[in-house]
Amino acid sequence: MYRQQGFSLLEVLVAFAILAMSLGVLYQAFGGSLRNLAVAGNYTNAMIIAESKLAEVADKVPLRQGSEQGEEKGGFRWKVDVLPWEELEDMPHSFKPYHVHVEVTWGQNGRRYVLDTLRLSDK
Repeated sequence: MYRQQGFSLLEVLVAFAILAMSLGVLYQAFGGSLRNLAVAGNYTNAMIIAESKLAEVADKVPLRQGSEQGEEKGGFRWKVDVLPWEELEDMPHSFKPYHVHVEVTWGQNGRRYVLDTLRLSDK
């Protein structure tokens, strides 16, 4: 008796079902990785904007209380607040500490990046 070799229709269907599920999982993983890459890129851009605004404030001599805001390309909105810092009582009287708050926001879901620091200024 001669027996044919090869795959039955059921075996081929099971193999295609396993392949389809595997490709679906890989597609979701790849899509999630791309989304995470875009989010990381946005955070990097926000960090660069915030640090550049902080550097601009540090270059102002003497530092003064106030607030500025604006928008950069890519939909990044920034705000810089400079407020007097009264909690340091043992500072020499020739310097005045300021709290500098920089906030960058973007997107519809309210993502944001914040930097806070203390800067000294001549009185």
